[in-house]
Amino acid sequence: MKNQKNIIIVNTKGGASKSTVAMQVIAPYFLGKEQGVELLELDNQNQDTKIFSKSKIKTKQINVDANAKDLNQTVRDLFLNENKTNTNRVLDIGGNATTSNFIQSLKSTHMYNMVDLFVVPMSGGSQDLKNAKDTLLMILSMNSNAKLLFALSRVRNPKRVQFQYGDFFQDEDLKNYPYIILPESDCIDLSRKLKKTVYELAEDEQEKENINQKLLEAFDKNDKNSIYSYSLIMEILEDSQNYKTEVIDIAHQTLNEILNEKSK
Repeated sequence: MKNQKNIIIVNTKGGASKSTVAMQVIAPYFLGKEQGVELLELDNQNQDTKIFSKSKIKTKQINVDANAKDLNQTVRDLFLNENKTNTNRVLDIGGNATTSNFIQSLKSTHMYNMVDLFVVPMSGGSQDLKNAKDTLLMILSMNSNAKLLFALSRVRNPKRVQFQYGDFFQDEDLKNYPYIILPESDCIDLSRKLKKTVYELAEDEQEKENINQKLLEAFDKNDKNSIYSYSLIMEILEDSQNYKTEVIDIAHQTLNEILNEKSK
């Protein structure tokens, strides 16, 4: 039995926060377990993972072949190539036709048997609900026993998530699936600026010390613009600790329960 986990982030809709969920929540799950993890971005256009050049998460972009046979071979190689380090992998699949083609190749090659979990992000709205359901049906038609997790992103107020995502919680096909939430936060924007995940920033005392030193230097020079900027960054860095505790750690508990659930 393999110890390495393969988690796929997928939604037929572009802009559903797939890359954010992959980088900020799913990949850091393995960092928390002190395990190796590689985030593979299967997208011919977006290269979001390159932004996080200072993260411990290894990233790689893989082009998605237009030809079905070529894509089938890419998918086989992806799952069957020897992984000597037993590194966990998170696959962030591009939206629209890329998603459909990738899932079809998973089905054609039967490589879906090597997938431990499908994560379907959505960002609210009726179109998001429709695409999430379409993605769900595509996955279930391929593997009726697939483990699924929904990620409700861009949540304005976690205490009112039932209101913002009312359609999700009332939908008969979706409401019984496990879900995690990812609230909107300046922490996510700052993590892109500092090129590390929120999870890493929350525990990075050296980064905080570096910013604090720049803040003190700005005070010495009475540079009000820099004082404002670095003071705000320090505030958001402190917020990142709460975000990790209240959002990311809770999401990781849900992931832990799903991935370690005994097969029925």
